[in-house]
Amino acid sequence: MKIAKKHSKRDHLFYPTLAILISATGFAGFSFTYFGPIIGGSYPPSGTALHLHGWSFFLWYLLFPIQAIFMARGKHTLHMRLGRLSVILVILMTLTGILVLSIRVEEAMRNGSPQIWLLYGPLVLSNLVLFVTFYSASIYMAIKNRLQSHKRLIIVASSIGLGAGFFRLILFMSGFHPMSLPVGVLSCSLFIIIGIVYDWITDKFVHPVYWVGLVGMLVVEVSLLPQVNEEIVAWINEGLATIGEYLSVFYPAEATAEF
Repeated sequence: MKIAKKHSKRDHLFYPTLAILISATGFAGFSFTYFGPIIGGSYPPSGTALHLHGWSFFLWYLLFPIQAIFMARGKHTLHMRLGRLSVILVILMTLTGILVLSIRVEEAMRNGSPQIWLLYGPLVLSNLVLFVTFYSASIYMAIKNRLQSHKRLIIVASSIGLGAGFFRLILFMSGFHPMSLPVGVLSCSLFIIIGIVYDWITDKFVHPVYWVGLVGMLVVEVSLLPQVNEEIVAWINEGLATIGEYLSVFYPAEATAEF
């Protein structure tokens, strides 16, 4: 019983700490290209969809560590209430994310630039799809009361969803390089690896959820690098551009930040 209690205490410290670290990384990355300029009044004019995406992203990653803290303190009712709100935010993040991405890719294909959308639009899409997939799986596990799987799936989902924020952090620290975006997206696996190491240290066993998340992320996202699979990237770009043509009425093109 003492061992179980110790283990529980470690979990109650580890998961909120990791959640705070993940969210802080995302906030730091977006502070340079979005939140900072917004607060300073220097962000260029942009559509409502972009701001809905940005602020729903911010709110989800704000709720994420708060929920982890509530769970660690035994406030399960508050945790679940915030969980329902987080579902709404994920739907908003996803719909506006696909809208903005498809419009950007359509513009890039029509104008021939900026090239970054033509190179890495499918990678950004895969990042969003993987986030939603693992988040949905985590909700399912919570409904089934499989909480060990639930909390690890949330770590996997939140790590993968951090791709855009991690990329911006790298962009700020080292300047732009053609590989900045894929390095930023793939670097999010670091948080999953932290979870794997913690599992091994505490249990001498790694929960399968982490392996599925790590391998799934690397296989899907590496396969969508233009350096690896140029034809698939071009095919997905065509699909995104077609979607963008139909959705342009909801998000008219206007001057805005490139990334």
